[in-house]
Formats: sequence, C-alpha cells, structure tokens
Amino acid sequence: MTDSASYDPLASVQAAGPPGTISFIYGLPDPASFPVEDLRRAAGEVLRQRPELALQYGPEQGYGPLIDFVRARLARKEGLAVERPQIMLSGGSAQALDHICTLLTRPGDIVLVEAPTYHETLQLFRDHGLRPLQVDTDDGGLQLDALAGRLAELARRGERARLLYVIPNFQNPSGITLAANRRQPLWELAERYDLLVVEDDVYRDLAYQGQVPPSLYAWDQRRPEGSGPGRTLRIGSFSKILAPALRLGWLLGPPGVIERLVGSGLRAMSGGVNPLVSNILAEYCSQGLLEPHIEGLRALYSERRDAMLDSLALHMPPGTSWTRPGGGFFVWLGLPPPLRAAEVAGRARDARLLIPVGDPFFAEEPAGQYLRLAFSYVTPAKIRDGIAILGQVLGEMMADN
Repeated sequence: MTDSASYDPLASVQAAGPPGTISFIYGLPDPASFPVEDLRRAAGEVLRQRPELALQYGPEQGYGPLIDFVRARLARKEGLAVERPQIMLSGGSAQALDHICTLLTRPGDIVLVEAPTYHETLQLFRDHGLRPLQVDTDDGGLQLDALAGRLAELARRGERARLLYVIPNFQNPSGITLAANRRQPLWELAERYDLLVVEDDVYRDLAYQGQVPPSLYAWDQRRPEGSGPGRTLRIGSFSKILAPALRLGWLLGPPGVIERLVGSGLRAMSGGVNPLVSNILAEYCSQGLLEPHIEGLRALYSERRDAMLDSLALHMPPGTSWTRPGGGFFVWLGLPPPLRAAEVAGRARDARLLIPVGDPFFAEEPAGQYLRLAFSYVTPAKIRDGIAILGQVLGEMMADN
C-alpha cells in the first residue's frame, strides 16, 4: 500500500518534503536502503538462465520457488508449517486485500477495524461498498471488551460483521503491537461470531526490540481438530523489507479460501502476479541476501525511532502523549487539550514542518487530537530538528490558550 499525506499530497519523489521543509508525512522505506546492486545481479542471472520462464505468464498461485522460500522462512523464523495449498503470491498487500474484498464480501457488509487504522485501507473498503465500524484500542492494541461489545451489539440488531481487519504488529498509524495475551482470545471471539480475520502483518520483520508475538494465523493453525477449516488470512509483503516497487507479497489462509482466490477470474485472466519480479526475488533470496538486508534495516530505522522518542521526551509540553513502538515506521502523538490536530498541523506547516492529522485514520467520528509521525524517511538530525519545531509550536499554542 502507498502511504500518502492526509492533505495536499506531495509526489513520492518529494516525500522528504519541499526544499527547506521537514516532513513526517510519508511512511516509506528509505531509498538509500534499496539493495540495488544485489537485485541487478539477480535480475541478470534470471534473464541469462531462464528468460523463457521469467518473461512468460506464470502459474496462478505464483512462482513456486519463491512460494517455497516464504514457506521455509516461516517455518524457520516462526515454527509455522505452511503447506502449498495455504499460500499464494499477491501483487503487494493492497492487491491481496482488494482480492479478498472482491471475492469474500458484498456491498453493505460490515467490516470491523481498529480505531485508529490505516486510512487508505478504509478507502479501499469503501470503494467496495463495505461499512467499516471501529473498535477502540489502547497501548495493548485492540480492546477485547470493546470488540466483544461491538459484536454483541450487532447480534442484538440482527446484523453481523463479515471481516475483522487488524494490523497486529507496529500498527500504522499508531505503532502499537497487539498484546500477546489478547491474540488467542481475539481468535476465540472470531470463532464464536463466525468472523473472518484479515491480519495485515507487513511490519513484522521490522522489530527493533524484543520478540514479536505469534501471529493470529498461528493461533488459527492451533485450533482444535474438527473445529472447522480456519478463519484467518495473513498478508505479508516485500515492500517494507526490500522495495515497494517490486509489488509483491503473499497471502496465507485456509486451503479452501486460497483455492477460491487462485481460481478467480483475475488469476485465470492474468496468471500469477509479477513472474519476472518473482523470479528475481527467488534468485536474490536463494543467495542468502534477505536476512542480512533486514538486519541492516533494523539498525537504520531503530536509530531513527530512538531519535524521535528521545526528542519527544525532550521537547513535548506537559499533557502530550505518544506511543513507543517496538518496530515499524510510526509514532502516534496525542495533543494536550484544548489543542486540535488540524490547527497544529497548519501552524507547523507555517514553520516548515509537515505532519498529517490523525482524523482520516478513524472509520467513524475522529477524536481530532492526534498526529501521526513517520520517522522512516527522515534522518536522525532532521527528526531532532522537526520535533524541536513541533515542541515550539505546541508551546506557543498552549500559551495562546
């Protein structure tokens, strides 16, 4: 998925902001991290060794050697035994989610989402005629009592939600990770209410401290024998860990659902996604290059995360709150009353600091007091300068009130 500003979007090539500005708008990978030479060599090998395969339509499920690499990596890193019928390649996480909505929902269906959640996912749901309803979160992610209450309320009205969409790790926009002790109960609620869970897990590999809890998909695999075919679809992507323009990711799910998606008209007409890129990535990964690259990303982005958190602690006025993400690209900042996010963003823009307001990240009525700060595309020096400007803006606005 792309990640654009909530006002006056700049072109992605200007994601660092126009000259003389500092931008916390874009949650994009740093282009300096792209493994250009390694990908060039892998592409050369593919086009030299197997051009007739790499440049042809591919199998609907995706290029087999890359699928098998992802399966082996999931087994090694997470202890997940994923068989071929449980996985397919997708054109990035956005295409996977769009494909799910096309085949598994109908206009008017209710989708439950976190409050806040990724604003462009909300747009995708609305494009499909779906009705996103939000569920409150806290520092541990989705609140189970709030989810249970919302599901019970719908049942009393004779309605039901079709999907629950969650970003469990280092969430966009909040940076929060769903607490480990909430994951099995969440799955159990989904089971009780016959709810399909879509787990958008594209930030999992960008962990800067501690262990990432087992996925919701992992709990789905542990379900009691005879309890049904499973209800969790987990999305992964190469966009955040290699390069977004590759437009390649994967989807895990129950075999029946994967079979339906692979057998869709989209796949029948177009074949598997991005055969050339799939061949190049399979070659790249087979050379053992992915893990060292991810380690480098963790070092790069953790330094920026730390610069932002340290600067916030130094410059924010009393009453300001913010998340402390263990990974990913984002910090979610709550403003002290009576300040409003739109007014703060406007004053910050006058000071040459670009920050998106948090309102578009809510499916229903926004709180109006949040800002999303993306640190992935900004150097530590500019992060420190930008947070100092924000602190000055907030101080002046609070003095005016």
